[in-house]
Amino acid sequence: MEKIELELDRLTFERAKTIAIVNQSTLSELITQVIERLAEIQEKKDPLMGLYADVPEIVDEIVVEAMEKRRI
Repeated sequence: MEKIELELDRLTFERAKTIAIVNQSTLSELITQVIERLAEIQEKKDPLMGLYADVPEIVDEIVVEAMEKRRI
């Protein structure tokens, strides 16, 4: 587990606490669920690019190679 510190405006913090209470979870669990859900949505939008989300330099190399091949 990693520990992070967040700064939220009061309204966002209150909303997060309320959502966590309604879902019978902690704020940590709520944030984890939100991140997992957003990752699923992103993968559905662009499954190929989702594979390379953690290695943007590889995506850059692929784009450069594709552009070079288009010039030929």
